[in-house]
Amino acid sequence: MKSWFGTLKRNRLLKLLSLLLALAFWFAVSGEERTETSLNMTLEMVNLNQNLMVTSEVPSAIQVRVVGSRSIVNNLSQARLTQTLDLNGYKSGRHTFSLGPNSLSLPRGVQVVRIQPNPITLTLVATITRTLPIKPVLENNPAEGYELVSVNTRPAQVTVKGPAPELAELKFIPTLPIDLSFIKEHTVIATDLDFKNLHLALKDPVPILADLQVNPKAITRTFSGIPVLTDPQEARVFPAQVTLTLKGPWPLVQGLKAEDLKARVDTRNLAPGRHRLTVSVELPGGVSLVRSRPAIVTVTLARSS
Repeated sequence: MKSWFGTLKRNRLLKLLSLLLALAFWFAVSGEERTETSLNMTLEMVNLNQNLMVTSEVPSAIQVRVVGSRSIVNNLSQARLTQTLDLNGYKSGRHTFSLGPNSLSLPRGVQVVRIQPNPITLTLVATITRTLPIKPVLENNPAEGYELVSVNTRPAQVTVKGPAPELAELKFIPTLPIDLSFIKEHTVIATDLDFKNLHLALKDPVPILADLQVNPKAITRTFSGIPVLTDPQEARVFPAQVTLTLKGPWPLVQGLKAEDLKARVDTRNLAPGRHRLTVSVELPGGVSLVRSRPAIVTVTLARSS
């Protein structure tokens, strides 16, 4: 007993000060204006058996109406609050979870007025897994003058889990629609799988990529009235103009103008007189000559006087 009293006597001033501070804090909190507000608490499910999944609608958060001192309630309003549902040991079926004030982790002195939604009902079902190919879903056509050559996904197939009745009839897993209207070249874009209203999930989540090979369309275009030039010797040409039909990628061929084309015959080392020569055409890379009408022209070199 003496030892206890001896301990009590030591540091009496410090202990008295601590007591006064505690009393002051208690009176401050108890005397503080009380307020009422709603708190959003993120709902998280933990310890779910890996062979089960939830098929019922689950709220992402619950709303808790509370009353308490203004300072504590303000702090709670600014905090990230989470409420967990521990599903350890639960089997397939329908389960109801009633939430009460004691199930929430809130500071002392905070009174819970209302919890919504409450109770929370979950339906747990047994799952199976299947490996299915991915089918890319495309919408719209590539930009004008371009065409889709091939489309593949990476990976080509995925393993999904879900309720047996939902997985039994599936032949593939579609992607979300992929818009082609802005694509003009080989493009790899990230996409996602479209599980629609099915309760499916990837067994091993992986990024889904769509590999789109888009090339310019090959088109042909005909240009008339292209003059035939002689080089290096000047000569008279008949006919003096030709019609050229060209083939190549849409952007190149579509952008060509008649004045961009040069048709020539080679008069090098030719003696005076009449000659039959093949017309050659200077073309941009990637563009080819389908035909020249005519392909051969008559060239007359005058005799020097």
